[in-house]
Amino acid sequence: MKKILTTALAVMSMNAMAVEQGDWLLHIRAINVAPNDSSSMIHVDGVGVAGTGVTVDSNQSLDISLGYMFTDNWAVELLADLSSKHSVSANGLAGLGVPNGTDVVDTNVLPPTLFLQYQFNPKGKIRPYAGVGLNYTLFFNDELTGAAKTVLGANNLDIDSSVGAAAQFGIDWQLKNNWSFNIDVKYIQIETEATFDTAIGRASVDIDINPTVFGIGFGKTF
Repeated sequence: MKKILTTALAVMSMNAMAVEQGDWLLHIRAINVAPNDSSSMIHVDGVGVAGTGVTVDSNQSLDISLGYMFTDNWAVELLADLSSKHSVSANGLAGLGVPNGTDVVDTNVLPPTLFLQYQFNPKGKIRPYAGVGLNYTLFFNDELTGAAKTVLGANNLDIDSSVGAAAQFGIDWQLKNNWSFNIDVKYIQIETEATFDTAIGRASVDIDINPTVFGIGFGKTF
C-alpha cells in the first residue's frame, strides 16, 4: 500500500500544473515550409500570357516562438520564423527560351505571426493547443536569376509584402525541468504580387503561397 501511495503521489506531482497563468512559453523548432501555391498568368503590360504561371519551392528553416499565458488556458504567442529562402520557377515560357521549371526569382521570406492560443489540457503531461492569428510576411534579398536576366532581359524586381490569417495546432509532451517535446503545424495565408521589367514590357504575376509549416522541437516554461 505504501508503494502504491508513493507511486500515486509521484504521478500526481508529474501531472501538477504544467502551465498556468503568468507563465512564459518558449519554443524552438526545426521546420519544413511547404507552399500550397498557385498563381495567375504572367501579365506583360497588363495583358495575360496564356499558359504561363509560377511555382514556389519548399525549404527548411528554424522558428522561435514566445508565448505568455494570460489565463490558465489562454495565451498569446509571437512566432518569429528565421528567414527561409525560396525559389520561384516559371512555366509556359518555353517559346521564349525558358524551359518549364526554370528558376527565375530567389527570395528570403520573414513571416512574423501573432497567435491567440488555447491550451486544452494545461495541467497534463500531454498538452494539445490550437491558435488563430495574423501574419505579416516580408520578402527581402529578392534576386532575379541569371536565366531571367539573360533570356528575358529582366530587372527591377519588386515583391509586395503580405498580410493574412494564420492557424496552428500543436502538442507539448512534458519532460523534466519544465522542458517539453513539441510538434506543431501551421497554415499561413501569404499572397503577393511580383513585378519586374523585361525586354518586352513590365511583367507581373499574383502568387498565393499559403504554406503549411510543420515543426518539431522543444519548449521551455518559465
